[in-house]
Amino acid sequence: MQLLYPLLVDVALTYVRWHRAFDALIDGRDEQAQQLFDRAQQDGSAWGSVRTMLSIATIVLLIIWAWRSAHNARALGRSGARLGPGWAIGAWFIPVANFVLVYLVFSDLWRSSDHAAARGDAWRRLPGSALVRVWVVCYVGGVVLTLGAVALAVTGVTDEPATRALLVAAGVGASIGTLLTILVVRGITDRQEAQQAVDPAPTSRPIERRVVGPVTPDGPDWYPDPARRYDHRYWDGTGWTEHVSTAGVPTTAPVTPPDWYPDPTGRFDWRYWTGNAWTEHVSRDQELFVDPIDDPG
Repeated sequence: MQLLYPLLVDVALTYVRWHRAFDALIDGRDEQAQQLFDRAQQDGSAWGSVRTMLSIATIVLLIIWAWRSAHNARALGRSGARLGPGWAIGAWFIPVANFVLVYLVFSDLWRSSDHAAARGDAWRRLPGSALVRVWVVCYVGGVVLTLGAVALAVTGVTDEPATRALLVAAGVGASIGTLLTILVVRGITDRQEAQQAVDPAPTSRPIERRVVGPVTPDGPDWYPDPARRYDHRYWDGTGWTEHVSTAGVPTTAPVTPPDWYPDPTGRFDWRYWTGNAWTEHVSRDQELFVDPIDDPG
């Protein structure tokens, strides 16, 4: 897929020359074809190359931002996105389908960052954003018009004035899309920062700690998951949160409610979990016992 928009309309003549060069090549006029190809190559300007590099850099930064924002949404407890964070990168590179996939990624980011979006996946019932829709339409329109203008010129369907007009329309769409991109990125970033201020997610990475006996939190931080289902779980100072980590990769998982669960030590069939820690109350063959929890290793 072509991710860049030619913003200089003076390339219209270059595309028309390509058509003439291909015609000459097909007719066996190799020398004339080579001259036309050389002339088309000379038409390219150094400023056009600089613009292309800047456009690529901008797209790369947008992809990185989308990937990080998708992970931020998970860290903030907004689950249920239709596409995982990896699609914030991959969605851009699937021809045709990328238009829909990019919309799904940004639409979910916008809705999950809404001030009314609570933790969990209830945000999926919130309405989509007209701003995101218009941005995608401008993005799609700019790409389609650019590709169409090039294809029509190279195949000889349009002459230089018509090609120039199509490229002007594509440039206008691309310019509007660029302005809307700034609004979409700024809007999602501000909304996620507001969520972080109200209900913060942990900002530090977990530190490896060896589990010896019951987990005793001492202030907000990452600690070995007391339920031992993950490597670490975040303690916010008053209780365990849904922020967990496995092999250094943070994600979210609901806090396990109080109940009887399979004994993590393996010494009994069941052990009682209070919602914060395992207790000494255990069971085997429907008989109750008392067995202080400690490091099974």
